Amino acid sequence: MSRHRLSHWLVPHESNNQRAKLLHPSALLVLCGLIVGVQVFISLFSSVFPQILGYASQIPPEEIIGLTNTERSNRGLPTLTHNPQLSAAAAQKAADMVAKNYWAHVSPSGTQPWAFIIDSGYTYRYAGENLARDFSDSRSVVSAWIASPSHKDNLLSNRYQDIGVAVVDGQIDGRETTLVVQLFGTPLAAAPQVSQASSLTVQAQGESTEPTPLPVTPPTTTISSVKSLTSPFALTRTFVLGLLGLVSLVLAADLLIVHYRGIVRWTSKSFAHLMFVIVITVAVSAALSGQIL
Repeated sequence: MSRHRLSHWLVPHESNNQRAKLLHPSALLVLCGLIVGVQVFISLFSSVFPQILGYASQIPPEEIIGLTNTERSNRGLPTLTHNPQLSAAAAQKAADMVAKNYWAHVSPSGTQPWAFIIDSGYTYRYAGENLARDFSDSRSVVSAWIASPSHKDNLLSNRYQDIGVAVVDGQIDGRETTLVVQLFGTPLAAAPQVSQASSLTVQAQGESTEPTPLPVTPPTTTISSVKSLTSPFALTRTFVLGLLGLVSLVLAADLLIVHYRGIVRWTSKSFAHLMFVIVITVAVSAALSGQIL
């Protein structure tokens, strides 16, 4: 692209009626269409080439367990032992959320998280659950939990001895998502321990008095174990925020150039437009970030 054409698109000039072409309504409409088109393309591409663009590609369950134990070790707490029954229960819980289209600790039919633990054959004295969705890597998930007081207390509670994690791809409310389910437990046969944390720190805990049921095979679901090059969440966030950042820079430059040159425009509202784009950028950034529960 020539220097003159670049100037035509990015700075006020005689050729664009003293307003950068990128800020004209028609150009902004094209940018909106481009954002929608890229999101559709990313969704289709990730389904065809998951090894390149996979939703759960960068969140291996073993990394979640390792990072959790690192946080505990750094605080002088005993590490947790991976328990296959708890991981099976976590996979069942994630599959249930996808099948019944909900994002909550308790299902719409009233099923508690502890039901999945019991169904897996793990009879517990204490149990806890952390949930996350739409994160692009393991460290971001654990960091978000650590930043939340209730999730942190769950993750660092000395009541627990075992841990299970499942990372599952699926659709909730028609949107592709990656669910991370982290379950903690202490077997019923284990000796009771006194927690040093506040009595309200664990999100949920219970004591099972039922006999150990037979192990149940978890439902078939998609548990990613493939290391992909990147994540659709990260790619979408980078693209959208990059476009909004470009518009913000052009608006800021427009505001400065118009002021410096003393250009009078009846339609000049660059400052208001800049504030609007900044607000939209912050909102989009929050909307495209992961969630915990």
